[in-house]
Amino acid sequence: MTSLAAALAGRGRRAAMALSATLVLAGLVVGGPVAAQEKPRIAMLGGPLWDPFFGAMKKGGDDAARDLGVDYQWITGTDPNNFVADYAKLVKQAASQKPAAMVIGNYFPDTLDPIIKEITASGIPVIIQHDGGASWKDVGAISYVGFSARDLGRAVGELEVKAGAKFGLCVNHVPGNTTLDLDCLGYNDAFKAAGGDSKVLTIQFSDASNQTFVTSAIKGALQSDPRIDAIWTIGAVQGVASVEAVKQTPDRKIVNGSLGLSLGSLEALKAGDLLFIADLQPYLDGYYALLAAYQYVQYKMLPMGQISTGPLILTKDNVDEVLKVNENYPGVRGAS
Repeated sequence: MTSLAAALAGRGRRAAMALSATLVLAGLVVGGPVAAQEKPRIAMLGGPLWDPFFGAMKKGGDDAARDLGVDYQWITGTDPNNFVADYAKLVKQAASQKPAAMVIGNYFPDTLDPIIKEITASGIPVIIQHDGGASWKDVGAISYVGFSARDLGRAVGELEVKAGAKFGLCVNHVPGNTTLDLDCLGYNDAFKAAGGDSKVLTIQFSDASNQTFVTSAIKGALQSDPRIDAIWTIGAVQGVASVEAVKQTPDRKIVNGSLGLSLGSLEALKAGDLLFIADLQPYLDGYYALLAAYQYVQYKMLPMGQISTGPLILTKDNVDEVLKVNENYPGVRGAS
């Protein structure tokens, strides 16, 4: 991905150089000699950095800002017990600074949709990143960088059904996040289509990074419902916890899949404790969203519609390649 990022950045620089050269040759000078334009200021609001998923997203934004010469700021909340309210406040504060553009992860549409509508109505261009794909047009955003949540859930459910599962457990660790709700609905679609079923285990966001707590919750769900023969966790921390929960329930055969990369989840995949990891490639979310915002601010160009960045399905067959990337380019794949 680093080579791709460099190639994209190179195109942006070459386009800017060509534009400057054209203006000089044509004798078009506005306000004096042609000079380097002031760096555009772009605010990117993302998820908490205690999750390696968002660390990779931030790195994508960092690298794009460096390559493109953008004055960029990554903004996120730090308190898991008050994240929704804090994040909404941060979005408003960032908009009040009148940046050239904003990239916003719309994690809680019920709270954020009205705020984002006000921002776009004020004339600030907004790109929705990763979460909020279902409503990005409704809030007035100019583009969306991410994935189709329901299609993702359906795809991973089909993988588990193909492996022999009949009743799945979707672990939602961010209740109120519409994207994860759609993930679990798509997961259920796959099981229903195959004549099976699934259920949702909800874990409060404030407990989501507590691996011991999540392990206990998943183990409890397995013990309370003997129908469950598959698990899908929608995060790397939760994926590692699910592996431990399955090990603590040795009398059951459980098909186990996850989403999001950490060193622990990749090692579990290599060991065969996870069937797959759905990689949403958050580095690309950060890089492409900032690139699209920059090109819109500078050139009034933007991609037509959604930019899809995932999922890329990782299995035992290709995990070594990702582990090698993690050694050479720490943080790009979200692995820590």
